[in-house]
Amino acid sequence: MHINPRSRGTAAAAAAAGLLLALTACSSSGAGSGGSSSPASASSSSGTGSAPAADVLGTAKKAAGSPVVLGVLNIESGPVTFPEVYQAEQAAVAYVNDYKGGIGGHPIKLVHCATDGQPSTSQRCANQILDQKPVAILGAADTGSPGAIPVYQRANLPYLGGIAFTPVEQNDPDAAIFSSISTGDNAAMAVYAAKKLGVKSAAVIYTSDTQGTASALGTIVPTMTNAGITKITKIAVPPTSSDVSSAVATATSASPDLVYVDTPAACPNVLSSLKQLGYTGKIAGIDPCTAPKAIQGANGGAEGLYFAAPVLDPFSTDKDAQIYQAALKKYAPADIALDSLATIGFQSVINVQAALANFTTADLTKDKILAAFRTGSDHPNFMGHPYTCDGKAMAGATAVCNAYEQIRQLKGGKPTVATQWETAGTYYKPAH
Repeated sequence: MHINPRSRGTAAAAAAAGLLLALTACSSSGAGSGGSSSPASASSSSGTGSAPAADVLGTAKKAAGSPVVLGVLNIESGPVTFPEVYQAEQAAVAYVNDYKGGIGGHPIKLVHCATDGQPSTSQRCANQILDQKPVAILGAADTGSPGAIPVYQRANLPYLGGIAFTPVEQNDPDAAIFSSISTGDNAAMAVYAAKKLGVKSAAVIYTSDTQGTASALGTIVPTMTNAGITKITKIAVPPTSSDVSSAVATATSASPDLVYVDTPAACPNVLSSLKQLGYTGKIAGIDPCTAPKAIQGANGGAEGLYFAAPVLDPFSTDKDAQIYQAALKKYAPADIALDSLATIGFQSVINVQAALANFTTADLTKDKILAAFRTGSDHPNFMGHPYTCDGKAMAGATAVCNAYEQIRQLKGGKPTVATQWETAGTYYKPAH
């Protein structure tokens, strides 16, 4: 079900430029078995490989009866949008309802509201979601979540998974978040640049909206400084700007060892401009810079880019990745963007279903739901490092259960594994 927070004449805006990847549409049924990856299995090679057979999805075990309702808010209009997160969550729900028996035999039903990244919109969406009587909130991608989280807290609803863009989600006492993006990935990449690549000077190009500024100035720059990078040039790019040439010129004129690109919508333009201006130093960036269409749009400028991802490459030979590919091929739009945000959306559904698979409807209370994630340690994390919800995975983010990131590098236009499961450790210190 979709709830629109305001009257709009069109569907939610398309994803930020450069994030689309075409998959061949297919509706075949299948049989096979799924599981969660271990750290050892994460070393699988990356590449575009052939699509997995549909039977990797397993033997059908269809859920039936009254649905278990989960609320979802996702940013789908504005200059930077992430529709792929909700698309992946929808595909994961279809998969677990058809092949995993849903939750306690009941199908999962998502009640969705598209947001524009503003807290006021998200607050309005959250109140509308409550009318549908969800048992929990499934995290997605919403920079306006500071407006929604207090609504969920008053309603006594747990918040599970998703992309924790802001400190509000990261420290929600009623949340369990399985991967860290925007903070954990940028912090880990900053440390890797300093300690493994030997970077001493850097230029950071970032989007000057609230989220981009927080990511660059609250995570990337201070973590670089803490890790030993002594000269950092900070360059802001307006979120609606189509001309990045002056920003790139400022970066290259500083002659940095590394240029860090933190501009989700402008990645292809920034990377292309760096190449045109003859920059030959190291480059690093965020995961959306590495989507196939973004690589293509960069006109060769993405080659050699380092990035951190909390999830495996979707085209790896890992068993989880094979399930992911097959489920998206069967249930998702053909043009879904295969970035880490989409994978985290899918991961969130798989982890929630795995933890609550044997719950009865009477068990679906906040305390029992959260206990399912907080009891024990090293829980299997679909396409990611095992998670432990003890409040200690990342400084200043008690709801985050896993801050490990895989460092990858683009070679020949494809991501290759540079190192396994790194964290920023004590080099990341949250702003106060």
